[in-house]
Amino acid sequence: MLYSTIVQRDETGFNQIYDAAREFEEENVLEALLTCKFDMKKVNQTLNLVRIYQNRLNIESMDLVEFSENFIEQYATDHNECFRVAEKLIRRIGTTITGSMKIFRKFCPRVHRKIDGTGNVVFVLDYSRLTFRQYHGQFFGPEVYNEAVQTLLHELTSFFYHLVATLKVCKDMIHKEEEVRGDFQQLKYIYEKSCHEVLSSVRDVFDTFGQVKLISDEELAERRRNARPLKERLAKDYHAHDRQWMKREAYIYQATSGRQYGLDEKASVLWKNNPEWGKKVCNLIPKLDTLNIPYKHSKKAESMGKKGTFDAREMVNLLKWSGVSRMSPDGKEVLDEVNERQFYLYLQEQYTGDYLFPSWQAVCRERKFLNNEGVSQRWLAQKFAERIPKE
Repeated sequence: MLYSTIVQRDETGFNQIYDAAREFEEENVLEALLTCKFDMKKVNQTLNLVRIYQNRLNIESMDLVEFSENFIEQYATDHNECFRVAEKLIRRIGTTITGSMKIFRKFCPRVHRKIDGTGNVVFVLDYSRLTFRQYHGQFFGPEVYNEAVQTLLHELTSFFYHLVATLKVCKDMIHKEEEVRGDFQQLKYIYEKSCHEVLSSVRDVFDTFGQVKLISDEELAERRRNARPLKERLAKDYHAHDRQWMKREAYIYQATSGRQYGLDEKASVLWKNNPEWGKKVCNLIPKLDTLNIPYKHSKKAESMGKKGTFDAREMVNLLKWSGVSRMSPDGKEVLDEVNERQFYLYLQEQYTGDYLFPSWQAVCRERKFLNNEGVSQRWLAQKFAERIPKE
C-alpha cells in the first residue's frame, strides 16, 4: 500500500491540511512512536526533517504576510497566471505544503498489504497517526522519554503551531477576496485606485503606450454593444489578470472616460483629473487666432504661408493656464513638464490656424527665465486667461 501526499490545489486542500494540523497533540506523537515502531534513528531523521521544513515555513510565512497585506487592495497582481486565489497561495507556500505532508507521512504505519476497498494508494491524512484520537492507556507523559524524543515533540509543536497560523492567513485571504468580489462599492474603489496607481507609476504615458490608439472606435462600439453590467465585469476580472493587463485596461478606462465630455484619447489622458476643464481648453484651440496673441515675423513662417510665430512667453502662459498635471504617488496633483510637453505636441496637432508655434526648446528657455525671476505659475495662467473673452 502507498500513501498519497498530493493535495488538491483549491480551498479543499487548504481545509484538509488546516484541520489535520489543528488536531496535533503530543499524545498523537507518543502513540505514533509505538504504532509506527520508531527507533532512535527514525526519531533523529524525523527531527531533522521537521527542522528543515520549519525553516522553510518561517521564510514562506513572512513572504505570505507581506503578500497578503497588498493582495486584496490590488485589482490585478504581479505574476498572476489566472489561477484561483487558493491555487495561487498554495504555489506561494508550496514547500511548506510539501513538507507538512512529508511529516504526516512519517507517522503513518507501514502496511505491506492492500486495505480492503482502498486499492493500492490511500490519502496520507486519513492514516497518519498524527490525526488519530485513540491512545493507549499505558502511556506516561513526555517527561519519561529521552532528550531526542522530547526535542522532537517540541519541534513538532512549534511547526504545527506556525503551520496553522500560516494556513489561517491563507483562509482569511480567500474569505476576504470573496467578500470583496461581492461588494460592488469596495470593488469599484479598488479598481479605480489600481488604475490610478498603475498610471502614476508611468511617468510618460504616451511614450509607454505609443502613439497608436489602444482602443479603436470599432472595438469601443463592440464593447458597448456587448457590455456586461459594471458590477459583473469588475467581479469577474478581479484578481484574474496581471499588472500588464492592468496597464492597458487603466489607460483605456482613463482614455475613454473623457469621451462623454467630447475628448479624444490623448485629451482624456492629459486632463484625466479634470475632463470638464480639458473640454474648455480643447474648445479654445481652434479660436487661438482670435485672442490677439503676440507673434513674431519669421522667414520660416513666411515660407509656410503663415503670418508669423507665436511669442514663446505667451506659450508658457498658455501651458500654465491649460492646467495639465499628473497625480504623484502620494495622491497630490502636481504640474508636470512631461505632460506639458505632450500637451504642447497635442496643441500643434489640433491647431490649424495662421501661425506657427515656437520650438519646445524656446518655450523651455522662457519658462526657466520666468522661474528664475520668481514669477508664479498662477500669475502666468492668469495673464493668458485675460485674453479669453468672458462668456
